[in-house]
Amino acid sequence: MAQAGNDRSRIWNFERVEYWDGRYRQRLQEEADVFNERTFDWLCTYDAIRKHIDPYVREAYVALDIGCGNADFAAAVSAAHPTLHITGIDYSSSLFELCGSSLGPSHRTGWLVMDARFLALRDSTFDLILDKGCLDAMCAGYDQIVLLRSWGRDITRQEEELSEAAVTSVMQLLREVERCLVPGGRYICISYEGPGGRQQFFKSAREAGLRLTLVRTAVEEESHNYVYIFVKGSVPAALMMLADGALPCATTDASAGDVDTTAMATLAPEADESTDLQAPVASGAAADQTDLLQ
Repeated sequence: MAQAGNDRSRIWNFERVEYWDGRYRQRLQEEADVFNERTFDWLCTYDAIRKHIDPYVREAYVALDIGCGNADFAAAVSAAHPTLHITGIDYSSSLFELCGSSLGPSHRTGWLVMDARFLALRDSTFDLILDKGCLDAMCAGYDQIVLLRSWGRDITRQEEELSEAAVTSVMQLLREVERCLVPGGRYICISYEGPGGRQQFFKSAREAGLRLTLVRTAVEEESHNYVYIFVKGSVPAALMMLADGALPCATTDASAGDVDTTAMATLAPEADESTDLQAPVASGAAADQTDLLQ
């Protein structure tokens, strides 16, 4: 069996809090921030994906940004949706020494130190959960193992165990997302990986009884990342028609920013025509951050 060298083992750092704490502490100690990483948007900016996600964001009132990192993403979403209150969470305490309150406008965007797999938050609290790279960080090592296997490379026992643990972490994250969303709430997952590499996780979530229904898959043109949009529970009929009048789970034109999600169509139940898209998802959701905690 081949041994995992530094280049192969380093990918697993992305799921470890020690790596992120060290990364952010290094930024704090640097006198010259040559990489300009006091704020940094992984994968893409809000502007790059806003046309894909805004129809699913505009009716939300209380949102959670999981694995928020030192990005400007939450602040940009807040600025575009003035009535939306976003709480960012990340498990790196060093991160918030770096970013402080710069994560977004005061009174609308706050932050908490928390692991997205174990949210100390109330059930059915959020209209919207944003995930830009959090799920990716948990399964980056897993994705590498899949690629190495496709090349016929030997996989170590340690890599096998880490890969299995990554699958467990992703499922735990999806369980927490489903638990914390209100019925009809939206989960927007932005990922570097296409449907071929993420479908198995989403399908496993449905098979495990999670009420997360994939309603749209799109590609942002700037960096060619993927946008997966889910609804908790029954899907309003209007949501099924948001993508230029076409069903988001039907074959669409990839050149226009949508991808063929026919293979995922089995994840979507029939639309619930009794649900009004124009009604707020959770009109009584708490805006006070202390009311979100268990």
